[in-house]
Amino acid sequence: MEYIFIFAAFLLLIGSISIALPSKASKKISKVRMDAKLLGCKISSTLYGENKFKNQHSSDTSYQIKNKTNLRDAHFVRDKEELILYSPVKLKYSDSFEGLNKHIQDTSDSLFEVIFTNSSISFLWDEKKGIEDLKIILKKLNEINYF
Repeated sequence: MEYIFIFAAFLLLIGSISIALPSKASKKISKVRMDAKLLGCKISSTLYGENKFKNQHSSDTSYQIKNKTNLRDAHFVRDKEELILYSPVKLKYSDSFEGLNKHIQDTSDSLFEVIFTNSSISFLWDEKKGIEDLKIILKKLNEINYF
């Protein structure tokens, strides 16, 4: 009978330790986030506070960089296979929208949503794609020129 209690206590101890250890997936995401911070990204949760993103199911972590482009007000959301302009609608009727739209479409398939404001660019993307995909996204977002 005492062997059953010893075995149960041993299983309880092993189970507690295995729950406390991070998984391979969480280690990979943690590494991506640390590398993203080194690239200049600010990372925050979309679960708390004011959430401006429309794509609720895609990601619970948003990335933000300083807006070095001349695009100051735009919101793009992924719909099926492409990013579409969510707001402002007047941007769609400007002369240089086609070039802007083409550039946005060429960023990455893992980009779910992008919001341009006066001071920052906030975006949601699939972190599982890795840091190389994030570097491509950052490069493409910083190259946007809207006249």
